[in-house]
Amino acid sequence: MTLKFIQANIFMGKYLDSLIDFIKDEDPDIVTMQEVTACDFNLYEDKSAHIFDVIGEKTGLEGVFDPVMELAGKPDAEFGNAVFSKYEVTKHKVLVLKEFRPVTWEELEATEGRPGINPQVEKHAVDAIVDVGGTKIHVVSWHGAWVSHAEDSPESIRQAQIVADYLETLEDPFIVAGDLNVGPQTETIGLINKVANNLMMNSGVRQTTHPTVHKIAPRGYLIDYIFTSSHFKVKSLKVPEIIVSDHLPVVAELQI
Repeated sequence: MTLKFIQANIFMGKYLDSLIDFIKDEDPDIVTMQEVTACDFNLYEDKSAHIFDVIGEKTGLEGVFDPVMELAGKPDAEFGNAVFSKYEVTKHKVLVLKEFRPVTWEELEATEGRPGINPQVEKHAVDAIVDVGGTKIHVVSWHGAWVSHAEDSPESIRQAQIVADYLETLEDPFIVAGDLNVGPQTETIGLINKVANNLMMNSGVRQTTHPTVHKIAPRGYLIDYIFTSSHFKVKSLKVPEIIVSDHLPVVAELQI
């Protein structure tokens, strides 16, 4: 069986309509997303929308959403990770990488107003168990700890070790994907490489930050990844240069 898989940091829904059109055109089986937001966290024009619900309604995909951050005084505002699938999500588990607490706008403005870039902001990874034709697959959406210049930090290494240890406990096939904020030669990525196949290795992909939209342009980094257990073979991998986020989506066809 072949699965089409997409990884995308969706930039708080800033280009949500284009993202939804892209998902419809690609027709993926499974999608992992980060920076999925609701209400006051949205860069999407509708500040009342929960982007997870909008994507599910307009694509027909089901899934799970794990809010990793709330805005103090704004109980409807959420920011987190999601997994979408054509197949049934039978259950899910949250891997806590940093403790949850509400944040204030003052904290966010101290780091250029971007939710998620503050080193003090909490992080999770969500593991959705998907039933694909009777095969149970763990699909993990992970937003890595923030770092400067895509380099290691003690926190990024600590969190990666937690994820690596968790993956070693899994007997079923797994796919882990996310915006990990660090480059491929870092110790952070090396820890995951020890327990999983890194599909970005030898892929020819040089960067996954958008070359014109991302705030660091014209510089670029490869910081978005797909990893798999040994149960999968890569049939194809592409990173289309389209504007659906300040990151480029990663699209892979995987044979189980």
